[in-house]
Order: sequence, then C-alpha cells, then structure tokens
Amino acid sequence: MSWLLAYWKPALIAVVCSLAVWWFSHQRYNAGYGEANAAWALKWQQRDAADATALAKRQAEARAEEQRRQGEIDAIEKKAEGQIAQAVADADHARVVSDGLHDEAAKLAARLAASERAHRAATASESAAGTTGSELLAELFRSADQRAGELAAIADQARIRGLTCEAAYYALTGAKAVEK
Repeated sequence: MSWLLAYWKPALIAVVCSLAVWWFSHQRYNAGYGEANAAWALKWQQRDAADATALAKRQAEARAEEQRRQGEIDAIEKKAEGQIAQAVADADHARVVSDGLHDEAAKLAARLAASERAHRAATASESAAGTTGSELLAELFRSADQRAGELAAIADQARIRGLTCEAAYYALTGAKAVEK
C-alpha cells in the first residue's frame, strides 16, 4: 500500500490543489458577479428614481399648465357672459325705445287714417270702412323693425360667441390673434 500512496500521492495533491484553485476561482467569480450585479442594480435604482422625479415634474408642469389654461378659459367665458348680458340688455332697451316709436307712429297713422276717412266721407266717393294705406305702412314698419331687432340680437350674440371661441382657441394654443 505504500507503493500505492507513493504513486497516487502526487496525483491526489494535484487534484486537491486543482479543487482548491477551482473553488477559489469560483468564489472570486461569484464575488465579482455579485459586485457587478449590485453596481448595475444601484445604477438602475438611480435611473428609476431620476425617471420618477422627471415624471413627477412633468406631471406637475402639465397640471399647472392645464390650470392656467382653464383659468384663462374661465375668464374668457365670464367676459363673454357679461358681453352677452350687455347685448341682451341693449336689445331690450332698443325694443322699449322701438315700441315707443311704433306707438307714436301708430298714433300718427291713426290720425292720418281718421283724416283720410273724413276726407273720403266728405267726398262721399268711398266707404269709410277699411284699412288705410298709412295704417298698413305703420304695421309693416312695426313688423319689419321688430324682426330686424330680433336678428340684430341674434347676430350680436353669435358674434360674441364666435369671438369667445377664438379667444379660447388662442389661449389654449398660445397662438397670436390675427388683427382684423
């Protein structure tokens, strides 16, 4: 058996040394792999944190911009509501003034019609019944003026709404309004 030990002893030492070198190399490899993995994990965490910070900043900026735009839109709407209320008040005032003028015109037409009827009765050529031309003209004037007032009120409100829409568009896009 001593001859066996003498023969196998260098081989056994070589195997043990090889295993020791392999084990040490394997440990160093795992340690290096772990360090590299930890370094990359730290870099990924830093990048993820930077991404999250950038995302939060962009979201805050977007919210601030949205609130700014909404504030501008609200101000534009409030101004438009005031302008529409003023246009309605102006139309009502114009209607009152117009009604007064129409009443005066109707009174004048009635006096003229009475005069025409008296003149016809005096000449006895036609009957005193019927509507005179001045009454028809006064009624035509009243209805035409009333419709013109309605259309003017509609046009004023449409104009205000259109300008409001343009102002809202320019507020949202940041574009400059074209001078007219």
